[in-house]
Amino acid sequence: MIVYYDSYCKLCTTSSNIWKKLDWRDKLIFRSFRTLENYPKEMEESLHVQHKGKWWNGYDAIINIAKLLPALWILLPFLYLFKWVGLGNYIYGKIAANRKLVPVNHCQGDTCRIDKSPEH
Repeated sequence: MIVYYDSYCKLCTTSSNIWKKLDWRDKLIFRSFRTLENYPKEMEESLHVQHKGKWWNGYDAIINIAKLLPALWILLPFLYLFKWVGLGNYIYGKIAANRKLVPVNHCQGDTCRIDKSPEH
């Protein structure tokens, strides 16, 4: 699965670093959509993932990441429950709309960096 995250967003990079540590089976590849030449503008608004020719974004992207990380499987029933009652997308939307962006070359220390790993 390719995870397209926003490298200008500290929350996004922190989340990606946590997922990378939980990815014991090397199922995730992390790419900043900001490095793509012509990325869809929707990527600026929500997390996007691509897996086996399918795309998910926002809260659905988080669910699909959790499906591939055994350490997060215990959360899947709650993630689906939140989706079913509408809270998942609502909370995701609020967080995404209020996240802080740090433009390129304005990072402090390693706060904007995601450790690169060889592609799988």
